[in-house]
Amino acid sequence: MTEPIHFVHPHLWERLKKELPEDVCRRAKVKFEDGVYKVPFLRDLYGVDPQEAAFKVIKAPQVPSPELQVGVLEYLLGAKDLPLKGRWVLMKDLKGGGAFAASHPLPLEPILERYGQDPDGFGRKGVELGGERASFGDASLKFWALPRVPLLFVLWRGDEEFPPRLSVLFDPTAPEHMPLDALYGLAVEICHRLSS
Repeated sequence: MTEPIHFVHPHLWERLKKELPEDVCRRAKVKFEDGVYKVPFLRDLYGVDPQEAAFKVIKAPQVPSPELQVGVLEYLLGAKDLPLKGRWVLMKDLKGGGAFAASHPLPLEPILERYGQDPDGFGRKGVELGGERASFGDASLKFWALPRVPLLFVLWRGDEEFPPRLSVLFDPTAPEHMPLDALYGLAVEICHRLSS
């Protein structure tokens, strides 16, 4: 069982206050206007105000969850100006991801219960959230969680022999931009949105 993140540690805000906005914008591919970083997540847009240590909703249905807040802050602090590798790997195959993935399973069951026999519904829900259809499995969706961090969700429909399966894949550069626990939080956020 995974433990949710309940709060954003103040040291993340302290570190972000010390960063030069032009460096953060270049590394993270975000904008800085009126003292606020503008960070897209799927179809949403959040404002990150380092001086007030606050998230602001610019274009989103609600304030981001603690997991998403931590993920965005870690990304702003750690993103690097790197090209994508252009291939997909499981979390366990990311640098340092073996033990982490074993102890942090993603909450995939609610998605499988809802869409395990309905790949078309899975695709529609993903596109509604801002995903792009891809050509893997019975249905797949590429999400730009953050400007340099794409995730790929691949669904295989269940049948008489095998239950449905869902894999979450990452570009190998993902841990260069943020720690594994923050990357995990991004994937959890997308899982929650897919299953709601």
